[in-house]
Amino acid sequence: MFKHGPIYAEFSTDVHDRADWNVAALRSFDFPLNVASVAVDAISSLLAVGTANGAIYLFGGPSVETKLLLPEPVKVKFLQFSSSTFQLVCLDEKSQLHMWDLSIFGKPKHVASARFDNATSLTLSPSHSHAFVALESGEIRTYDLLCHRKSEYRVPNMWQLFEDKTMATRMDPTPASPFPVETVIHPRDLNLLFVAYSGGVILSDLTQRNTLRAYELSLPAGAPGGPGFGHPDILTHRRPEVTAIAIHPAGHFFAVGYADGCIAFWAVEDEDQPLFVRTVDTVDVNRVNVDELEKTHDAPPPREPIYKLAWSSFSNSSDPRGGQTALTILGGLVMGPNEATGLTVHWLPAFNPTDPPSPAASQTSLHPFMRSAMQTSLQPASEFFYSTSGIPQDFFLVPQNSPHFSGHYDPAAILITVESADDARVIEAYQFPPPSFLASIEPPADSEAPPSDSDVVDDLESTLKSLTLNDDPRIITLPLPLWLSSSGAYQAELFTLDRDSHALLVGGETEYPYTLSLKGGAALNVEDVTRELRLAKFQMPRILITLHRNLTFAIQFHDISAQLLVTNDAPIENDFPKPLPRLTIDLQTLLTDAAVVKKTSPSFFEHAAVQKVHFGQQSLECVVQLASGEVVVYRLKPETPHPQQYTEIVDEEIVLLDNVLASDDSRFAPYFLLTTGKPVSACAISDIGFLAVAYTESLVVVDMRGPRVIFRSGRDKKKDRMSLHLHASDHTHISSLTWTVSTLENDPQLRVRLIVGHISGATEVLTVLRDSNSPSWLVDPNPKKVETVTNSLPMGTFILDGKTGLPIHATKEHLAHSLQPTPAETHCILVVAGAKGARCIADVTGSRIAKTDWGNKTGVVQSVQIVNKMGSHALVAFTDSQEAMAYSLPSLEFICSLKLPITYTSLSCDDTGDWIACTANGAYATIEHASYGTVFDFRRAYTPPNITIPKPSVPSQPQPVSLGPTSLLSSWFRFGQSMTGDQLDILLGGPDRPIPVKQTKPQASPGQPDSQTLADRAAGVQSNLYARLQSAMGERGQMLGDLEDRFNSLEEGSKSMVTQAKRLAAQQSAKSWFGI
Repeated sequence: MFKHGPIYAEFSTDVHDRADWNVAALRSFDFPLNVASVAVDAISSLLAVGTANGAIYLFGGPSVETKLLLPEPVKVKFLQFSSSTFQLVCLDEKSQLHMWDLSIFGKPKHVASARFDNATSLTLSPSHSHAFVALESGEIRTYDLLCHRKSEYRVPNMWQLFEDKTMATRMDPTPASPFPVETVIHPRDLNLLFVAYSGGVILSDLTQRNTLRAYELSLPAGAPGGPGFGHPDILTHRRPEVTAIAIHPAGHFFAVGYADGCIAFWAVEDEDQPLFVRTVDTVDVNRVNVDELEKTHDAPPPREPIYKLAWSSFSNSSDPRGGQTALTILGGLVMGPNEATGLTVHWLPAFNPTDPPSPAASQTSLHPFMRSAMQTSLQPASEFFYSTSGIPQDFFLVPQNSPHFSGHYDPAAILITVESADDARVIEAYQFPPPSFLASIEPPADSEAPPSDSDVVDDLESTLKSLTLNDDPRIITLPLPLWLSSSGAYQAELFTLDRDSHALLVGGETEYPYTLSLKGGAALNVEDVTRELRLAKFQMPRILITLHRNLTFAIQFHDISAQLLVTNDAPIENDFPKPLPRLTIDLQTLLTDAAVVKKTSPSFFEHAAVQKVHFGQQSLECVVQLASGEVVVYRLKPETPHPQQYTEIVDEEIVLLDNVLASDDSRFAPYFLLTTGKPVSACAISDIGFLAVAYTESLVVVDMRGPRVIFRSGRDKKKDRMSLHLHASDHTHISSLTWTVSTLENDPQLRVRLIVGHISGATEVLTVLRDSNSPSWLVDPNPKKVETVTNSLPMGTFILDGKTGLPIHATKEHLAHSLQPTPAETHCILVVAGAKGARCIADVTGSRIAKTDWGNKTGVVQSVQIVNKMGSHALVAFTDSQEAMAYSLPSLEFICSLKLPITYTSLSCDDTGDWIACTANGAYATIEHASYGTVFDFRRAYTPPNITIPKPSVPSQPQPVSLGPTSLLSSWFRFGQSMTGDQLDILLGGPDRPIPVKQTKPQASPGQPDSQTLADRAAGVQSNLYARLQSAMGERGQMLGDLEDRFNSLEEGSKSMVTQAKRLAAQQSAKSWFGI
C-alpha cells in the first residue's frame, strides 16, 4: 500500500460485505407542476389539488397527505368536496364523474364513477347530496352522490327554448347555439338555480320546473362595451357571450362576466335592464357617449374576457343582509407585452337600504328606491390588484369555517393557479381580503394625550421601520409539495446536525402566522412502524435545504429528522419534512440595497440566481453562492439584539450588510457580501470563522471575525502586498476547497489547514496561523504541495482520523486542541475523489496509501460521500447511471455496487448514508419529484401513515333575507323559508330513490366466545388509540342508523308531495318551462 509511514487499521469492518448494505427509497414526494383544479373544504379543513395527468393530492393536518389516481391519466377538470355525503368529487376531461369516500380509514376509497356526454361544469351544494352536471348540449343532468346513480330529474336547454319563444321579436334572429358555461345555486334558496349560457342567464325554479327570468345583455350601436371606442364593430348592435357569473351574498342581485371584458350587474327581479355595466377600469360602457363617439380613436388594444367572478361577504356586520363585500375578477385586463398580470378585487359598500319611501307601482317590478340602493352598493370604495409571477389561470378562495355561498364566505386566503415561463402551472397563495380593505372598516383608535419628546425619540426606530412596510397582502405558505413547486425549487441539500446545533436551529421556531391553516384529519403510524420508530431517537437530526428561483424565498430550511414521526399511540404532530419558514432567506430586499447595487453590475439583479449553498453544521452560518460570482454570508440573529457598532471595512471586495433591514419573520440576517466580479469555482466555510472562495485561478480567504481578507492569490504583488504569487504551473482552475484542523507529514502540530484542489491534480495545503503580534490570523506564505487526482470533485476531499476513521472538520473542539503547544500524536489520512478515481494519502502530504479508478462502465461519478455505520466508514460514489459504488477505507477496495431504486437528476447524501434524490422537469429544471432514501435500510420505518378524517357537521343552509330591514315584510318581493336539502334530494332523486342502508354485523353470543370475540378481546389490550378509534366507529354507526330512521320518517311524511310531483311531471312538456 505504501513504502513508509504508519500502518492504518481497516475502517470498513462492519460494511465490508454486500449484506451490510441495503439501498431503499424511504419516502417519495411529488411537487405538482401541472395544477388543473383546486377544491377547499372549510368545515373539514382539507385542500385537494387536481393535476393534468390524473393525480389528486389531498392535504390536511400534520402528515395528513395522500395521493389519489383517476382510472385513466387524464386532466382533472373540476374538483369539489361534497360536505353532505363526505366525498371528494371529480369531473375529468373525458366527462367522467369520480367519487372518493373520505370516511374510510387509511386512505380515501374510490367508490363510484359515471360517464356523461361532453360535460362543461360541475356544481355541488353542502346542503344536499345531488350534483348538477351541465352538458354541452345545454341540458343539465343530476347525479345522486349518496345513491351513486344518475337521477331522472333533468333540465332542458332553457336558453334554446327562450330563443325559440322570442325569435320573432329579436333584433338578431340567428340562434347562437348556446351551451351552459356555469350553474350556480342561489346562495339562500336551494329551489332556485342560475344557469349561465353563452347567450345569457336563466333563473330556474326547480320545483315548478319553469323559467323565472332570462337575462340578456344587449349593447346598442355606439356603446363602447368592453373593447372601448375605436373598435370596428362599435356602430353595430352586439350581444357579448357570457363567460362567468357570481351572486351577491344577499341573493338579490348578481354579476355576469362577458367575453368582451365587461361586467353587467343584474337585479334578480329585473331582467329588462342591468343595474350597471362596467369593465375593471371604466364605468357605464353600455351607454352611448356621442362626444366620445365623434372623436377619432386608434384601434384599442385587445381586452381579456372575464374568466371568473367570485362575490365574497364577511362577518363584519350584524345586519342579516351582510356588510361590505369583495368582488374578485379574473380577466378583463388590457392585453399587451408590458401589461401586468394578476387579478382585480373591488371592495363594495354594504347593501343595507332602509324602507322604500312609497310602495312600488307594480308588485312584480323592482322598486326604484331599491334599484338605486343596489347601484350605490356597486360603486367600489377601494380596489386592489393581485400581481402574479405569471399568467393567472384560475383562483379559489379559502373560507374560514363555512362551506356556503359557493365557498366564498369570510375567506382568509386566495389561491391563484399561475402559468410560469416554463409552462408549469403552480399555485400562489395570498392573504384575502387585502389588509387595506379591512383597515377601512376598523374603528378609529381612541384619542390619546400628545406624546412627549422622550416618546418621540423612543419611537423613532419603529417609525422609520413602519415607513418600509406596506399594506400588500402577505404571501401564504402552502403544504410543502405545493409550496416548493410554487417557489420554483431546483436543488436540495441534506445535512446532519449534532443535537445541540439542531436544537439551536429549530428551537427558535415559533408558529408562523402566514401559513394556510389546514387541520383536517389525523395521521396514525402503522403498529409495526410505531415499534421501529422507537429507534429513531438514536438517529442524527437532519436538515433539508432547498434552493428556489423566487428570490423572496431563495433559501428554505426543512426539518427532516426521523424524530418528527415518533408518537406515543397518538396522531403524528408534525409534517415530514417539517417546514421552518422563519429560517427562510430573502434575497430580494438584499439585492436591491443601495450598497449592494453600487458594488455590482446593472444587470446583476435581473440575472441573480443561487448557484449553491454552503452551511456551517456547527456554527449555523449560511453562505449563499450566486451564479454571478457574489457570495453572501448569513448569520442567525442574536436572541437579544446588540447595539449596532461602526465597523471599518478596508477590503474593497467586502460589503458590510449590517444596515440591510431584515424581516422580523426571518431569524437569519445578512452579514457581509464578497464580490470580485468573477465567477466562483469553489467555496468552503468552516465552523471556526473562516471562509475561502476560489475564482478559477485566484483565491480569497476571509476571517469572518472582522470581516477582513487575510489571503489573496493570483494577483500582482506590486498592486497588493497581501497577495501571494504562486508558481505559474500552479495557476490552474481551482475545483475544490476543504477546511480542516490536522497535522501534516512534516508538521506534527495540529493547525488550521485549507486544502486547495486543482483540476490538474496538484493540491496545495495552506496553513492558517495566529499572528503573534495581534489577535488576528494570517496565512503561511509557503504552502505545502501534494499530487492527488485530476478533476477533483467540489465536495470530494476528506481528512480522516488515522485511528478511528472519523472525518476531521474545522470545528471549535479541534481548534481548541490546535491551540495546545503539545504536538499531536495521531496521524490523519487525506482522501481525494475525482472524476476518474480516488486516492488516499498519509498525513495529507505524505506517501500514497491506496488508489482506485472508477472504470468506464460505471458511468460518470457526480458526487462522493464518506458514510458511517456503527463506527465503520466507507467511500460511496454516486454516478449518473443511478448507481452507487462502495469502497473500503483506507485501502479503497471495491465492496459492491448498489442500484438506486429511482431515477434522478441530482442527489445529495449525508454522512450517515441517507440521501435525497431529485428529478427535475422542464427547461428550467424545477424539481418535480424527490425521494428520500438510504444505503442502510435496516429497521428504518418510514411507511406512510394511515389517515382518518372525522365527518364534521354541516352548518345550516342560509335563509332568504328581505331587501329592506328585517322588520319590513315586503309585499313585492317573494322571500321566506328556503327548501331544505332533504326536500331537494327527494325532488331530484325521485320517489324510488334507493337510499343505501348501513349493514350491521351480528354480534356473537356472550356465552360462546368465538374467533371474533377472541379477536375483540385481543384488540382490547392494544393501545388506547385503537380503543378510541373503535369507539368512534361505533358511535358513527349509531349516528348513521339514526339518520336512516329520519330518512324513513321523512319519506313517509312526503308521499303526498312525491305523488303531486309525479303528476306535474307527466303533464308538463319541455315548453312548459315557459308556460306556452
